[in-house]
Amino acid sequence: MDDIQLGTCGPVIEDRTSGLLYWLVPPGTASTWGYHGFGLCIGAPYTLTLPALTHSEPPGPYWLRPCISDRLVPPQQLRPLLYQAGPLPASPSAVQAHLSAAETLGLQEEVMSR
Repeated sequence: MDDIQLGTCGPVIEDRTSGLLYWLVPPGTASTWGYHGFGLCIGAPYTLTLPALTHSEPPGPYWLRPCISDRLVPPQQLRPLLYQAGPLPASPSAVQAHLSAAETLGLQEEVMSR
């Protein structure tokens, strides 16, 4: 993504505890994402609690690629790169359990709007 986005990839959050990477894509992407073997795009009604902008290393979720200005990750370029990287996808049940735990713990925050 650094090459595609001319030196600086859009924002990515890593959560080593859950083993998940969160690529921040433009609002509305989830409605057109469709099935992907290595990436799940989550939109409304789910929200993501963002780490502090200064949080750049573990513990906890941190900015693997910092949030800079209004730059987001372009989904049409991200999709094929996820296939090239070939990570093993999290099982749908593991992702759903992660989302359900966030709801149960009341971790839903207002979605960051750009």
